[in-house]
Amino acid sequence: MRGDAYPLDDVERWVEPGKRVTCDPKPFVIYRGTRLHYAGSLLVDPAFRDRLARFEAVVAETAREVYGREPRLIRHYGTYSCRPTRNRSRRISEHALGNALDLVGFDFGPATKAQPLASELPKPLRWAFQVRVARHWQPTARDGAAGALHARFLALLTQRLQARDDIFRCMFGPGHGGHDDHLHLDVAPWRYVDL
Repeated sequence: MRGDAYPLDDVERWVEPGKRVTCDPKPFVIYRGTRLHYAGSLLVDPAFRDRLARFEAVVAETAREVYGREPRLIRHYGTYSCRPTRNRSRRISEHALGNALDLVGFDFGPATKAQPLASELPKPLRWAFQVRVARHWQPTARDGAAGALHARFLALLTQRLQARDDIFRCMFGPGHGGHDDHLHLDVAPWRYVDL
């Protein structure tokens, strides 16, 4: 941990041999976003909701810097899922605690006349577009200038998230087994980054 106290730090995350993961989503809340909206509601622990609101602020700031506007939607695979981790059947997934987000990407709407856009912004990005971890984490030459800009946005966003002790502690994505098309973001009681 990096010194930031968190309500879920003391929750037991290990399952006895031969037992199944059990979950109680009753204390969870439905969250749709504060500053930015998610494509579909999230079921999360109230403490994680506060972290997501901070995450949205970093996304908005980074997007304005790179694209001149904020995304309309945050795309995801979800938050709550009552299960163990993928590689350790005895450890409870942060998803089972409503304490993780699987981020797929972002949808941007067309720019308005009131939004100051950089002159070097590729013309197609003045209209609606999508940024996806699967496609833009490491774009190919055929993705052109827009793909390179999307990769820059994702890199800058993850750098800023890593620098913040008060948002996520664990972040992994492409190159980490089973995460080639999304970023896993959570607040486990330990620090782990594989980006």
